Amino acid sequence: MTPEFQIFSVISWLIVLKIIQTGLWPVFKGTFKEYAYPVSYPLSLMLFALFSWYAGIAGIPVQAAVIPFVAAIVYFAFKGEYSRDAFEGVLKWDLVFLILFLFMLEVRYLNPSVSYAEKFMDHAFLASVMRNPVVVPLDPWYAGGSLNVYYYLGHWMMGALGLTAFTKSAIVFNLILPTVLANAGLSLYAFGRLMLKKYCWLPLAALFLVNPSFIHLALTGSDINGIMWGSTRTIEGAITEFPIFSMLWGDPHAHVISIMNQCLFIFIMAFILKRWSRMEWMEKVFCGLAAALSLGTMPPVNSWDVLFYAPLFLLFAGYILYRDYSSGVNIRNALYFLVTVPVVSVLIYAPFYLMMDSAGIEGVGIVNTPTDIVPFMLVWGIFIVILYAETARDIWKETRILILAIPFLLLGYLSAAVAVIPAFALIKRKNKSPADLFAIAGLLLITLVEIIYLKDNMGDTYYRMNTVFKFSIVAWLMLAVSSLYYIGAGLIRLYERRNGGPDAGFSEEGDLLLCGRDELSPSGVPEVPGFGSVSDSVCSSGRRTALLVIVLAVIFAVPVILPDMNYGYGGKTLDGTAWMKVQQPYDYDAVSFLNGLEGNLTIVEAEGGDYTYYSRISSMTGIPSVIGMPFHEQMWRGDEGNVGARMGDVRKIYENPADTVALMQKYGAGLLYVGEAEREAYDVNIPEDSLRVIFENEEVTVYSLL
Repeated sequence: MTPEFQIFSVISWLIVLKIIQTGLWPVFKGTFKEYAYPVSYPLSLMLFALFSWYAGIAGIPVQAAVIPFVAAIVYFAFKGEYSRDAFEGVLKWDLVFLILFLFMLEVRYLNPSVSYAEKFMDHAFLASVMRNPVVVPLDPWYAGGSLNVYYYLGHWMMGALGLTAFTKSAIVFNLILPTVLANAGLSLYAFGRLMLKKYCWLPLAALFLVNPSFIHLALTGSDINGIMWGSTRTIEGAITEFPIFSMLWGDPHAHVISIMNQCLFIFIMAFILKRWSRMEWMEKVFCGLAAALSLGTMPPVNSWDVLFYAPLFLLFAGYILYRDYSSGVNIRNALYFLVTVPVVSVLIYAPFYLMMDSAGIEGVGIVNTPTDIVPFMLVWGIFIVILYAETARDIWKETRILILAIPFLLLGYLSAAVAVIPAFALIKRKNKSPADLFAIAGLLLITLVEIIYLKDNMGDTYYRMNTVFKFSIVAWLMLAVSSLYYIGAGLIRLYERRNGGPDAGFSEEGDLLLCGRDELSPSGVPEVPGFGSVSDSVCSSGRRTALLVIVLAVIFAVPVILPDMNYGYGGKTLDGTAWMKVQQPYDYDAVSFLNGLEGNLTIVEAEGGDYTYYSRISSMTGIPSVIGMPFHEQMWRGDEGNVGARMGDVRKIYENPADTVALMQKYGAGLLYVGEAEREAYDVNIPEDSLRVIFENEEVTVYSLL
């Protein structure tokens, strides 16, 4: 794909994002007030996903999902909602969005390939959606099957955006993570401005922090690949990813796409708890709708998330109900909020649940190999230390809290015992901030996964891998956001004590003060939003501008100075399939040809296990093959999927000419692919008199049935 088309794709992608954000912004102005503008970025994406998904059900082009947003822009323009005054003070959010988007875009530009890890799967899903945007999308690795065995909405959302932006799946693949990081960062920055008078950029660091294991490996001389891999495999038999690893690793997998919605939900819950007592009834209704949309989007994007965030919602809503009751306030609104949000969140994607047919989870088991304290601290140690520092006074005043750790110690769960102490200390607090509730939830989550796991078919060695893996980023966000808030609040108290001001941390009006104001310095240089006080006595505008330049330089230099993590696949493009042009040129030409074919196609290609170069045709085109990566399909479909039988049938298609046509017809496959991988895997012997060559080069022949 030409550089010009890649540039066009980025611009058109950003235009679509801006259109849907601008259309939704006025709807929530009366609810989220000064935060309506940033919240409308991720919230509009969730709504676009909903509209496009129902368009897919109805057989309407998914591009039609943008029409309601365009109509809203026209309507609100006539209402005067887009006046010059309306945009005053909000463009800082666009700046934050663009900085994060361009940073991650640079990372993807340098490491763009659809190659290793889960990238084949992610692009296969994306290409399937963009090739044939129907609900339920076709499973590219299981001919005749659909993706009703997996949570696919994140890839659907991005594929629908790609179709609306007139671009290709190989480029969309590299626009996903920039979009995720930018939207997640906006929500966390909004959280910082909501919660802190100063240092409101701190919560953003949750997306860029590394764990102690990463630091340890770096200091002991490991290379970058060893550091990246080892820091997420610290706990034996488990994976513990953190956001910046996931972003740099480059898989736009379901659990990574979900980060932006998790951060949105974090902000919504914090905003509701903080502003609830001052909200009018209609504001509470719209907050409830936003919460329901965010919560309801979680299961179709990454089902594991809702197992945590549904209870988190109940925790917040229950606390609001308790607080209203204790204050003598009528609890009717709190009860409505508690009941209606979960109901609406289920109803908006009710057809999705009716369509699902996954092997699912087989039950709950007890962890018999709890994490040793050293690897536990190498993963969570930074947050554990901060949370112990935050709760030290609480524990000192209520030493009986320590007794609660004894049962865990007696049962051999030392790491769980370490985590529950600050959790119980925070639970004992009478007045809880949003950060307190996030910290409690995060600590209880890492405690829980030390004790129980959800059963799947990962085997004995990795029996708890999926449970720890799926909840690691969830726990990271909870613990990081709360810990960074506590650091910010502590710095504010320290600053104000040194400067004779009142003690301040969690402030009901904090967002209206230093972090919430945008004005020019006497010199006329714009203030850098959120990077310090508006007072010239704290930091001059010139120093602030210099700080912004330094921060930007560091952000955009990091991807360049990082060693190549593409394992020789090359970069400096946004075309995720460009590496094939160099390393697999014959397959690349065939893929280009197949991508130009229209219609409901099915192809036969070689099967060669998981995480190999096999399944490359279905993965690069989205055209379903008889069987792709077999272990993935076995995980999703269980024994009823007859994965082994399909593997055997593919071998017969290539090796037994008497069976070739009949078996191709059995799976509805009209195309047969013969390339180097097929000749390596099978003793190829096909009935060429029953087939027609539709593409051929030196290494590859593509046949169709006569």
